[in-house]
Amino acid sequence: MKQRYTETDLKALIKEYLDLRGIFHFPLTQGLGSYRGLPDRVMHYEGRVHYLEIKKPNGVLSAYQQAFQEQCQGDGISYHVIKSLADLAEILGDLSIYVDSKS
Repeated sequence: MKQRYTETDLKALIKEYLDLRGIFHFPLTQGLGSYRGLPDRVMHYEGRVHYLEIKKPNGVLSAYQQAFQEQCQGDGISYHVIKSLADLAEILGDLSIYVDSKS
């Protein structure tokens, strides 16, 4: 049986993974007056700032998120759409963890 998880589950897993790796990171929370399209999390890694938008495997970016991604890319800022722990591990170059991509 294929295991399913929610976007909230993935956000929690990513937070825990970054904590265990000792990587500085923090969430960006949305609320009244927030800039639309902000990513879910900011990570500092190897002297660079990375924006992380976390989506479930079949999730898609909203128009606002796409615009923010394009702005970042135009400015040379790292922006990543994370749909699994394997996506994050690839960014970090972490080959020491096992991730079953068929789950």
